[in-house]
Amino acid sequence: MAKNQKVPQKISWSAPEYIFYEKSPDWFWALGIITLGAFVSAIILKAFIFSILILLIGFCLALYGARKPKMVNFSVGPMGIEIDDRIFDYENLKCFWIEYRPPVKKELIIESKKTFVPHISILLSDDVDPGKLRALLLNFLPEEKIEQSLATIIADILRF
Repeated sequence: MAKNQKVPQKISWSAPEYIFYEKSPDWFWALGIITLGAFVSAIILKAFIFSILILLIGFCLALYGARKPKMVNFSVGPMGIEIDDRIFDYENLKCFWIEYRPPVKKELIIESKKTFVPHISILLSDDVDPGKLRALLLNFLPEEKIEQSLATIIADILRF
């Protein structure tokens, strides 16, 4: 960002809650075969409760894989980071990182102080200037490189 540009007080945008990858019928067939194989293995090992759990997980993955993302409103300002109607106060957040490699990846990653929600990933729309967003966030949070979790890397590989 150029030095003569003013830092905005608030930046708002809308973006999908996650990147949706269209799943082919082959993807669902592979999921079904893997689920069925794990189910049969659990039955052979006489792990009946685990076999039921495998079926439930396979069913949930199929439902989630077919689900289209909803549009979410995001806002960054002096009060905190707002995601739809939920506000994350800066005092509950550790740091931020903007992963900006267009057109592949454009997201704001926030590290939370909370144990159960350590990272919050927010997609950036095309109309968000990452330089202005960074300048605004630096007023409230330190910038630190946040590495992707193993679960996120696996989900990206599986196009989930």
